[in-house]
Amino acid sequence: MNSNLMHKQLHIPIPEGALSIEVAYKAKSSYPIVASPSCEGTIGAEIISPTYSQEQHETWKIMLKKQSQLVKDYLCKEYLEGMNLLNFPKEKIPSLSHSSESLKKSTGWQIIRAEGLVSPKYFFALLANKVFPCTDFIRHIEEIDYTPAPDTFHDQAGHLAMITNHRFAEFFNLFGIAGAQAKDDEEVMWFNRIYWFTVEFGLINPTAHAGRNRVDNQCRIYGAGIASSCGEIVYSLSDKVKKHPFSLDVISETDFDIHHMQDQLFEIESFDELESEFRNWAQKKGFI
Repeated sequence: MNSNLMHKQLHIPIPEGALSIEVAYKAKSSYPIVASPSCEGTIGAEIISPTYSQEQHETWKIMLKKQSQLVKDYLCKEYLEGMNLLNFPKEKIPSLSHSSESLKKSTGWQIIRAEGLVSPKYFFALLANKVFPCTDFIRHIEEIDYTPAPDTFHDQAGHLAMITNHRFAEFFNLFGIAGAQAKDDEEVMWFNRIYWFTVEFGLINPTAHAGRNRVDNQCRIYGAGIASSCGEIVYSLSDKVKKHPFSLDVISETDFDIHHMQDQLFEIESFDELESEFRNWAQKKGFI
């Protein structure tokens, strides 16, 4: 990373206090029976776990088991390596503090406790400081296959594996640094769309730009929104979903709907492409 980017990064403070915003999701959530005493914004080893019901631990157990049977055939190798490194407990919901320590050892990132969706301004600032927000509630057992609302399974089993990968983590940090420079709602929406079609619903295929010579069975998943949804994992690689070659100019103008499975997705050919193309786009737009 060049010195100009480092200079910008050092002057983006970590937000303090309340982080999340109210969002109406068409989803059911299952909150801990005793909430964490840690306030929103607590980081890393200082986060105290809430008390979960046995049913909530069972929801984690069922989802992790079902997901683990799918990921080896559908997820990219970088995700699989990250999941092996994190080594989540199979029988209970992992603590955010423990997962944060694993993350910190791998790429220097940490977890910050959040109670819901974080506002874009704060979210970009967190990523710029290599801090990722995680919730500690879990989806309702009736929504195991898909939920539009973020929960701790999505945040931990979906996102953290990729953040253990140094190449992806570099992109993610750069995304935060650039996003923190967004000046209005239109620019924030550009970043929201890029985030959705990469971090949340990204696909990787070394033949992504090969046109008619594209090889469909080389396509793999790296997006957390897919990885944390057993229903979406299978659906996303089916012929029901249109796969487009990666283009940030196209992605930044492409709308999405969070309340149903996605009918079009974008493929990068490598994580080098993801980072370099994002850097070029951000420089062109004057964000870095």
